[in-house]
Amino acid sequence: MSYVISATNLKPYDWRYSKVELPPPPFYASASIELSSDVNLNLQHIDKYPKMKLPIICFHFGGPPLPDVSNTAMEDLVLNDLPSGSVGDIQNLQNEEQCYPLQEMMTFKLSSLQITPGVYYIGLFNGFGPTRTQSKMINRGSVYSFTAKITVEGCLHPRMWGEYCNRAVDDLSMEQSDGRYNETVESIAYRNYSRTICTQNFDVNAYALTVMEAVEQVRIRVKNISEASRNSSEFSIMLYARYNALPDKILYDYTTDISEDPLVIQLPRAGVWYFAIEPVFKSNVQEGMQKGKIEPCYLVEWEVIACTQEKEGSNCTWKQHVLQANLYQNQNIPIVYLPDRENVSSESVDFYLEPYLSKSSYGNGHGSDYGWTYFLLYTEQGTEGYNTHIQLTSDTKLSYGLYVRFGGLPSLDMWDYSYLDQTSKSNNNNSMFKLYDTSQEGINLYILYPTAGLWIIGLRHPVDLNNQSSPRTMMTISTEYWPNQCSGHGTRAYNDDLSKSADYSYCSCDRNHGGFDCSVTLLSKAEQRLQAIFLIASNAAALLPAFKVLQQKAFAEWVIFMSSGISSALYHACDVGSWCALSYSTLQFMDFWLSFLAVVSTFVYLTIFSETAKRTIHTAAAIITALLAESGATRSNNIIIVLSIGALAFLIGWLIQLCTRCKSFSFPEGSSSRITERWRSSKDQLLGLMMAIYRYFRWGYVLLGLIAMSMAAISWTKEDSETYWIWHSIWHISIYTSGFFFICSKAKTQNVDNQEAPAAASYELTRQESMAGV
Repeated sequence: MSYVISATNLKPYDWRYSKVELPPPPFYASASIELSSDVNLNLQHIDKYPKMKLPIICFHFGGPPLPDVSNTAMEDLVLNDLPSGSVGDIQNLQNEEQCYPLQEMMTFKLSSLQITPGVYYIGLFNGFGPTRTQSKMINRGSVYSFTAKITVEGCLHPRMWGEYCNRAVDDLSMEQSDGRYNETVESIAYRNYSRTICTQNFDVNAYALTVMEAVEQVRIRVKNISEASRNSSEFSIMLYARYNALPDKILYDYTTDISEDPLVIQLPRAGVWYFAIEPVFKSNVQEGMQKGKIEPCYLVEWEVIACTQEKEGSNCTWKQHVLQANLYQNQNIPIVYLPDRENVSSESVDFYLEPYLSKSSYGNGHGSDYGWTYFLLYTEQGTEGYNTHIQLTSDTKLSYGLYVRFGGLPSLDMWDYSYLDQTSKSNNNNSMFKLYDTSQEGINLYILYPTAGLWIIGLRHPVDLNNQSSPRTMMTISTEYWPNQCSGHGTRAYNDDLSKSADYSYCSCDRNHGGFDCSVTLLSKAEQRLQAIFLIASNAAALLPAFKVLQQKAFAEWVIFMSSGISSALYHACDVGSWCALSYSTLQFMDFWLSFLAVVSTFVYLTIFSETAKRTIHTAAAIITALLAESGATRSNNIIIVLSIGALAFLIGWLIQLCTRCKSFSFPEGSSSRITERWRSSKDQLLGLMMAIYRYFRWGYVLLGLIAMSMAAISWTKEDSETYWIWHSIWHISIYTSGFFFICSKAKTQNVDNQEAPAAASYELTRQESMAGV
């Protein structure tokens, strides 16, 4: 199975995700990811690059990666020992995300021993950090393109698994595919599996056991060891256990010598557990086996212990409640999870917690003894790109410890996310966990982009044995698109992953905030005011060219320059968040359109068109620049297009003047013998036109205008998201000042024909005298 990601561009601070599903064995044995891009990083000096601007690739199990939520991914970014070809040894993705600098050619080879089956997300980021989600006035920088091919290989034989399909695996769950238990004693249920193993060649036997739900224990023990083996003092049976992947002597979750003591896995996660059983002998036993004297045989028994009757925990004395997913018609909350009880309305978002709490404590004592209550919920496939919200609110001080675990029951020692209280917060190193507005009366947390499947929330709480407490605590569990409503500083956004098999939601923050939830303040109030003053006040430079054209009674140009300065000031006032006179899109269009039109008008003003021709050109320029502003106002090549249009109008004006002068030249019939005089006259006329152009401009002002325009070009190239406000303010001043100098460079307004009249009259007189001499 393979699929290809076609060429995709990453703009500055852009990111894309791709969902990859690795099916369970035997359909998944190994996978490879081949990625090519136009990134050209010098890995020898990569530590000198600004880390936040590096293009990176990240991997995460269950949901999309978020390398900028915490410092973990940034601090652990793998910067060294990255060969230009293959990158391997990616492990432990179930517990953390891993990120690598993007390179020109990268190949990731993943075996079923390294990466367990499940849903993974690949994230490609062109820069990361709080500014990734910030709305930027301008977004310039390197744009990278990449393509990728993802291939998943499986085994043909249903019982031959492993990276090379050479390990026979006995699936114990096939005996009881319905998942029923063999025996039930009070609230405790037992399910047993067994295998008799005899070996002569030190074979390693592999087994798979599917745990269909959250259970208390999985216990593995050995029985009926053959007498010859038992009498061998150097005989042991090593057991290796691993969740969701085949174990070996190096990669395992649990190991023990089950000939001595059974292996007990407390609170195992739901899913597939794999076991490898290996007999271990010393030399004397090996010799006996080779001679056929010793053939060790033994019975291995697996026992799954679970609770019934909606009970969980110690001796099956604590309550568990399966929460039902209810669709909720809300812009931010598509699903709420509620107990399946009559006293909870399906239209509710929350429910009172106290009626569902356990009444048994650790020692069944009194006073401050604690118990556990569990809430089970199943998140569906396709919701990995959303967020799970858990909230407790009360009018009194809360005394709950909250523990969350994927696939298994949480405890004091085993959990994925936890919160105790304000004075003893747990050390949640996982970057996909976020607390909000937590106080003595409330707990408010989000699990970001959670893995789809079984989640269990465990509440550790005081037990009220006398049932004297009244309902005072409300609990809310829901799936939400945007964490904390984007903190009130952003807009809600969606996107599809590159495989088009899933979507994800994210916050698009305003100019002053960033972070995945827009909670990071990037600009203080003082910085906002300073930037607003610079960006708005710098447009006062538009008064310079406006005053000059008004002095020359060029009223159309005056209207354009004044409107351009005013619309730019209003646009930037809205852009920095001060005040919006109109909608943002309208102000942006007006700013760019009138700025483009002002540039073209300056060129047209410097030509020798008639008023009728100027009106025609202004109309055409208004249409063209409006189309540019509407179709992509912020594109960098727009300024080149506008300058080209103005320069073209300028050249056409003077070419028309030149052609007019050439047509005015007349020579009598039969003058072919005087070719030299004709060329001389043409040369004189051209020189006269050039002298007229020279006198038409004040070249000192032209030089000043070019200097100011060069300064504008420099400031344009220097602009980026961090320094935009200062360089764009210099751009305002420079571009309007250059327009002022160019307008001042126009020395006279009369037609060039009048300036050339003396030269033309002198030439005509000379020609007549020559003819008379003939």
